[in-house]
Amino acid sequence: MKKIITISILILLLFTGCTSIKTGTLDTSKLQKIEMKDVSTDQKKKMPITYQAPSVKVGLDAIPFNIKLPIKLPFDAAQFQPPIINDMAHDGKKIMVEFKNFSRKRSEKIILIINVINEDLKNNDTNAEKIELKNHITSDYFNNSISFNENGISYTITYINKYISKEQHKKEITVIANQMI
Repeated sequence: MKKIITISILILLLFTGCTSIKTGTLDTSKLQKIEMKDVSTDQKKKMPITYQAPSVKVGLDAIPFNIKLPIKLPFDAAQFQPPIINDMAHDGKKIMVEFKNFSRKRSEKIILIINVINEDLKNNDTNAEKIELKNHITSDYFNNSISFNENGISYTITYINKYISKEQHKKEITVIANQMI
Protein backbone atom coordinates (compact mmCIF):
# COMPACT_ATOMS: atom_id res chain seq x y z
CA MET A 1 0.00 0.00 0.00
CA LYS A 2 2.84 2.41 0.86
CA LYS A 3 4.43 1.66 -2.53
CA ILE A 4 1.23 2.58 -4.36
CA ILE A 5 0.91 5.87 -2.44
CA THR A 6 4.59 6.69 -2.99
CA ILE A 7 4.38 5.91 -6.71
CA SER A 8 1.16 7.94 -7.01
CA ILE A 9 2.78 10.95 -5.34
CA LEU A 10 5.86 10.67 -7.59
CA ILE A 11 3.70 10.50 -10.70
CA LEU A 12 1.66 13.49 -9.52
CA LEU A 13 4.84 15.49 -8.86
CA LEU A 14 6.22 14.51 -12.25
CA PHE A 15 3.10 15.74 -14.05
CA THR A 16 2.91 18.98 -12.07
CA GLY A 17 6.57 19.66 -12.69
CA CYS A 18 6.06 19.31 -16.43
CA THR A 19 3.12 21.68 -16.77
CA SER A 20 3.08 25.44 -16.88
CA ILE A 21 1.01 26.67 -13.96
CA LYS A 22 -0.57 30.11 -14.29
CA THR A 23 -0.65 31.82 -10.91
CA GLY A 24 -3.19 34.52 -11.68
CA THR A 25 -0.59 37.29 -11.55
CA LEU A 26 2.14 38.49 -13.86
CA ASP A 27 5.49 36.76 -13.33
CA THR A 28 8.07 39.54 -13.73
CA SER A 29 11.09 37.43 -12.78
CA LYS A 30 12.35 37.17 -16.39
CA LEU A 31 11.01 40.48 -17.69
CA GLN A 32 12.90 43.73 -18.03
CA LYS A 33 11.12 46.73 -16.54
CA ILE A 34 11.08 49.72 -18.87
CA GLU A 35 11.81 52.82 -16.82
CA MET A 36 10.02 56.01 -17.78
CA LYS A 37 12.41 58.94 -17.62
CA ASP A 38 11.20 62.47 -16.94
CA VAL A 39 8.03 61.16 -15.26
CA SER A 40 7.12 62.21 -11.74
CA THR A 41 6.32 59.72 -8.98
CA ASP A 42 2.66 60.78 -9.08
CA GLN A 43 2.52 60.25 -12.84
CA LYS A 44 4.13 56.81 -12.50
CA LYS A 45 1.36 55.78 -10.09
CA LYS A 46 -1.24 56.53 -12.78
CA MET A 47 0.62 54.87 -15.65
CA PRO A 48 0.95 51.12 -16.22
CA ILE A 49 4.22 49.44 -15.31
CA THR A 50 5.75 48.42 -18.62
CA TYR A 51 7.95 45.37 -19.20
CA GLN A 52 9.83 43.97 -22.18
CA ALA A 53 10.02 40.20 -22.49
CA PRO A 54 13.30 38.77 -23.82
CA SER A 55 11.38 36.36 -26.08
CA VAL A 56 7.85 35.49 -27.15
CA LYS A 57 7.92 32.29 -25.09
CA VAL A 58 9.04 34.09 -21.91
CA GLY A 59 6.33 36.71 -22.47
CA LEU A 60 3.61 34.10 -22.97
CA ASP A 61 4.78 32.22 -19.87
CA ALA A 62 4.84 35.40 -17.76
CA ILE A 63 1.25 36.51 -18.32
CA PRO A 64 -1.50 35.07 -16.09
CA PHE A 65 -3.72 33.89 -18.96
CA ASN A 66 -3.26 31.87 -22.13
CA ILE A 67 -2.86 33.39 -25.59
CA LYS A 68 -2.72 31.39 -28.78
CA LEU A 69 -0.78 33.38 -31.38
CA PRO A 70 -1.60 32.79 -35.06
CA ILE A 71 0.83 30.51 -36.84
CA LYS A 72 -0.14 30.93 -40.51
CA LEU A 73 0.05 34.55 -41.56
CA PRO A 74 -1.10 35.78 -45.00
CA PHE A 75 2.20 37.50 -45.77
CA ASP A 76 5.88 36.57 -45.71
CA ALA A 77 6.27 37.30 -42.02
CA ALA A 78 9.28 37.48 -39.79
CA GLN A 79 9.04 36.04 -36.27
CA PHE A 80 6.84 37.75 -33.71
CA GLN A 81 8.88 40.25 -31.74
CA PRO A 82 9.19 39.80 -27.97
CA PRO A 83 6.08 41.35 -26.43
CA ILE A 84 5.63 44.52 -24.45
CA ILE A 85 3.62 43.78 -21.30
CA ASN A 86 1.75 46.42 -19.29
CA ASP A 87 0.70 45.88 -15.68
CA MET A 88 -2.27 48.22 -15.80
CA ALA A 89 -3.14 48.33 -12.07
CA HIS A 90 0.35 47.68 -10.62
CA ASP A 91 -0.87 44.42 -9.06
CA GLY A 92 0.05 41.88 -11.74
CA LYS A 93 -3.59 41.00 -12.39
CA LYS A 94 -4.88 43.35 -15.09
CA ILE A 95 -2.44 42.81 -17.93
CA MET A 96 -2.26 44.15 -21.47
CA VAL A 97 0.22 42.55 -23.84
CA GLU A 98 1.24 43.60 -27.35
CA PHE A 99 2.77 41.37 -30.00
CA LYS A 100 4.11 42.74 -33.30
CA ASN A 101 5.10 41.11 -36.55
CA PHE A 102 6.32 42.60 -39.81
CA SER A 103 6.92 41.49 -43.35
CA ARG A 104 10.40 40.06 -43.89
CA LYS A 105 10.83 42.82 -46.47
CA ARG A 106 10.58 45.86 -44.19
CA SER A 107 10.16 48.09 -47.25
CA GLU A 108 6.70 46.53 -47.80
CA LYS A 109 5.49 47.98 -44.49
CA ILE A 110 3.09 45.11 -43.79
CA ILE A 111 2.40 45.17 -40.06
CA LEU A 112 0.47 42.92 -37.70
CA ILE A 113 -0.15 44.10 -34.12
CA ILE A 114 -2.03 42.00 -31.60
CA ASN A 115 -3.19 43.60 -28.35
CA VAL A 116 -4.69 41.41 -25.64
CA ILE A 117 -6.02 42.42 -22.23
CA ASN A 118 -7.54 40.19 -19.59
CA GLU A 119 -10.66 42.32 -19.32
CA ASP A 120 -13.94 42.03 -21.18
CA LEU A 121 -14.00 45.27 -23.19
CA LYS A 122 -17.08 46.34 -25.11
CA ASN A 123 -16.84 48.07 -28.46
CA ASN A 124 -19.17 51.04 -28.76
CA ASP A 125 -18.18 51.89 -32.33
CA THR A 126 -21.39 51.95 -34.35
CA ASN A 127 -19.39 52.06 -37.59
CA ALA A 128 -17.90 48.61 -37.00
CA GLU A 129 -19.05 45.71 -39.15
CA LYS A 130 -20.04 42.57 -37.23
CA ILE A 131 -18.22 39.42 -38.36
CA GLU A 132 -18.91 36.02 -36.87
CA LEU A 133 -15.77 34.08 -36.03
CA LYS A 134 -15.57 30.40 -35.19
CA ASN A 135 -17.29 29.13 -32.03
CA HIS A 136 -20.04 31.76 -32.60
CA ILE A 137 -17.85 34.62 -31.41
CA THR A 138 -18.95 37.98 -32.78
CA SER A 139 -16.21 40.43 -33.70
CA ASP A 140 -16.13 44.07 -34.74
CA TYR A 141 -14.25 44.87 -37.94
CA PHE A 142 -13.34 48.46 -38.65
CA ASN A 143 -10.50 50.28 -40.41
CA ASN A 144 -7.73 47.61 -40.52
CA SER A 145 -8.70 46.11 -37.13
CA ILE A 146 -10.83 43.35 -35.72
CA SER A 147 -11.80 43.10 -32.04
CA PHE A 148 -13.47 40.33 -30.09
CA ASN A 149 -13.87 38.94 -26.59
CA GLU A 150 -13.49 35.35 -25.49
CA ASN A 151 -13.69 34.07 -21.91
CA GLY A 152 -13.06 37.48 -20.32
CA ILE A 153 -10.10 38.24 -22.62
CA SER A 154 -10.29 41.06 -25.20
CA TYR A 155 -8.35 40.87 -28.45
CA THR A 156 -7.65 43.59 -30.99
CA ILE A 157 -5.80 42.65 -34.14
CA THR A 158 -4.54 45.43 -36.40
CA TYR A 159 -3.33 44.35 -39.82
CA ILE A 160 -1.89 46.91 -42.22
CA ASN A 161 -1.31 45.72 -45.78
CA LYS A 162 -1.74 48.30 -48.53
CA TYR A 163 -1.14 45.68 -51.24
CA ILE A 164 -4.53 43.96 -50.92
CA SER A 165 -8.15 44.99 -51.45
CA LYS A 166 -10.49 45.79 -48.56
CA GLU A 167 -12.39 42.53 -49.18
CA GLN A 168 -9.17 40.50 -49.14
CA HIS A 169 -8.07 42.33 -45.99
CA LYS A 170 -11.31 41.36 -44.25
CA LYS A 171 -10.81 37.70 -45.22
CA GLU A 172 -7.18 37.63 -44.10
CA ILE A 173 -7.72 39.34 -40.74
CA THR A 174 -10.65 37.00 -40.05
CA VAL A 175 -8.39 33.99 -40.68
CA ILE A 176 -5.81 35.47 -38.30
CA ALA A 177 -8.48 36.04 -35.62
CA ASN A 178 -9.89 32.52 -35.97
CA GLN A 179 -6.44 31.05 -35.30
CA MET A 180 -6.41 32.77 -31.91
CA ILE A 181 -9.68 31.20 -30.72
